[in-house]
Amino acid sequence: MKKIFFLVLICCIAVFFCARFIFPKQKLSTNNSPSPLPTPTLSTSTITWNDISYGFEYFEVMDISKLTLIANFTQKKSSELILKENDCQYAINGGFYDTNNKPLGLFINSTLKTPTIANALVNGYIAITNRPIITFDLAQNPTVALQTGPMLMMDGKKLKLAIVKDEYARRMIAGISSKDTMIFMTIFIPEAKVQGPKLADLPDILERSNLDMVSAINLDGGNASMFKNKNVFIQEISSVGSLFCYH
Repeated sequence: MKKIFFLVLICCIAVFFCARFIFPKQKLSTNNSPSPLPTPTLSTSTITWNDISYGFEYFEVMDISKLTLIANFTQKKSSELILKENDCQYAINGGFYDTNNKPLGLFINSTLKTPTIANALVNGYIAITNRPIITFDLAQNPTVALQTGPMLMMDGKKLKLAIVKDEYARRMIAGISSKDTMIFMTIFIPEAKVQGPKLADLPDILERSNLDMVSAINLDGGNASMFKNKNVFIQEISSVGSLFCYH
């Protein structure tokens, strides 16, 4: 009986030493949640103009009833908060505003209406009736309208711009396609998205983008601009005055 006891004891000691010194130890994780999957990144398209390579992103609005224009002139909310509150899948800032936090020219949505002004920079309109329109003249009885500019393309042809004190800055653009859909676009330098082309260069850059635009107009750019599609979310540095939201 004693022999059996000693044999069992020796076997137990042998198993202990094998487990302790021969087999490798494994580190146990204290976090039972699965590792996050990497976020997919799509490549940004590029255009080269005057030896500078610009990136551009865009989204197309197929159903105009899902597009709203949100005022943010006095509220000064962040675009991130506006997108969350309004369930915006895609978004881009609207037009310009003055030092009194009022729209620079005509602005029409469900809660605000301001008058048109005469201004060489904001020389065109985005309007929505039963279809989207971008032109020099305001459409009749729009449900949504925005005065902005300058106009960049009309009737499929680029327009020549003469801009005083032109600067390099991130640009935002609205356009109408040959299918009567709206196209929203941003152009920037990929390494520093707050930078971008001169305003006067936009018609030539648009022509090289191969996007189907028959008319196009400039929106507010630079620090007071933002853009979101499935690929990127470019946030503003200073508040955007308004925002086009696609639900």
